[in-house]
Amino acid sequence: MKKAFSDHHVLADLLMDLQMAMQDCGVWECGTPSNEALQSTEPFCIDTMRFEQWLRFVMIERFKTLLASGSDLPVRCHISPMAEEAFKHKPSANVAHLVNCLNRIDQHLSGAL
Repeated sequence: MKKAFSDHHVLADLLMDLQMAMQDCGVWECGTPSNEALQSTEPFCIDTMRFEQWLRFVMIERFKTLLASGSDLPVRCHISPMAEEAFKHKPSANVAHLVNCLNRIDQHLSGAL
C-alpha cells in the first residue's frame, strides 16, 4: 500500500511541474474545449482540440481523478514525443522544459523512474 501512495504522490508532484512548464511555455491559458470536443475517440483528441487543450483538460484531469480516487495508475505512457512535435514552433528552452516534464511522467508511469 505504501508503494501505491508513493507512486501517486510522485505523479501529483510531476503534474504540478507540468502545469508550471505549460505556463512558462505560454500554453496553459488555452480555451476550454466544448463537451463535443471532449467526446473525441481519436488519440489526443487530435480531431477536436489542440494538444495543449488535450494536456490540460483531458490528460491532467484524468490523472487528477485517478489520484483523488486512489485508483491504479497507467503502467505505460509515452506522451513526450507528441509534445515535441506539437510545440516545435515555441521557443526551444521553454519547450525543452515542458517535454522534460512529460518525459519524467512517461518514465514514472512506465516504471523507468
